[in-house]
This record gives sequence, structure tokens and C-alpha cells, in this order.
Amino acid sequence: MASIKVTQTQGNWKIGTIDGIKFNAKVYEEPSEEFGLNKSNVSKLWIDGVCNYDRGWDLRAKTAEGKAMVKAILAYFKNPENCK
Repeated sequence: MASIKVTQTQGNWKIGTIDGIKFNAKVYEEPSEEFGLNKSNVSKLWIDGVCNYDRGWDLRAKTAEGKAMVKAILAYFKNPENCK
């Protein structure tokens, strides 16, 4: 299981680390069919050296580890307590 730590919140932006790798995520309380990554409540996601999603993929995760990180972040922010 991935280790996710949010170190900063700036409005809807969550800044932190996943397994020691920096990430930024723009997170909303409600999921978005149109803009959310996999119809989630994450509309933007950057994981350093892994992927970049800005209401569409600029850089997809290519490795199994990277794909697992994306899934872990989406699952983490699916919990409303983690979106505050």
C-alpha cells in the first residue's frame, strides 16, 4: 500500500508525497464526469517524473508502479476526509 502524506493545502490544491515522490493534486469534494481523472474528484494530478494530468493526459504513467501510484491517489482522495 502506498504511503501518502499531504504536507500542504492551498485551496483545492493538495501538495505532498507518495512513497517519497512529490505530487500536486487539484481535488474537489464531488467527482466530475467531464474533467475528473477516471471520472473522479481529482481534476489535475502531477507526480514528479511519473505523470501529468491536466483535465486530460499530458504524460501518462508508463510503469506498473506509476499506474499504482495514480490509483492510490485517486482512492485516497475518494475519502471526503482527505479532501479537506
